Amino acid sequence: MKANIQNLLVKITHLLSVNGEKEWATTFEHFRKELEVDYDTTLIKIKHTFGGAGSFNDVVLHQNGQMLTSENRELNILQDQLYDAITAEIVRARGH
Repeated sequence: MKANIQNLLVKITHLLSVNGEKEWATTFEHFRKELEVDYDTTLIKIKHTFGGAGSFNDVVLHQNGQMLTSENRELNILQDQLYDAITAEIVRARGH
């Protein structure tokens, strides 16, 4: 599961980076590296990016004032996959 999460983070980082979301890209690249240092804590940190105002869920990719439809669709799929994978790992880690 760790490899899957890392792969999702790489895909998300790339998609964000090439579409001008440099700050979010940097954040997710940092998380990918941190998984090697403190896996369980980093999972929690990633999950926290999904909640609240200005969260990762609120990211909308756009260029020159135009929403990037296919890129946003891809991002939404990756977001869902990452959230599901992280949630499953957190549950597994707690022994439930």
